[in-house]
Amino acid sequence: MTAAACSDSLSMDENDKTQQEYFVPWHLPFHRAEISGASAAALQNGLAKKDDKKGTVVYNRYYHIFVEGELQRLVADMKNAAIVDQFYDKSNWCIVLEKL
Repeated sequence: MTAAACSDSLSMDENDKTQQEYFVPWHLPFHRAEISGASAAALQNGLAKKDDKKGTVVYNRYYHIFVEGELQRLVADMKNAAIVDQFYDKSNWCIVLEKL
């Protein structure tokens, strides 16, 4: 599976209309990052970048764009939850489930 790189604000141009998989930069402030632990290992292994200018450790977060009806199909067979709302918010479809 491949994923496209995406800017801080998720936006799709005409070439990306069918693309559903993205890596979105996630900036974790230094004061919240575990520089001596997991973040240090991620930096060392090239899984994250250090942005001294912004004071953050930058990870690439996986982001999936759902098409209309895709979430509903994924949860259709759940016996212990029901969809109470579905809506499009900014750049993605969302559902709200209620536990039965």
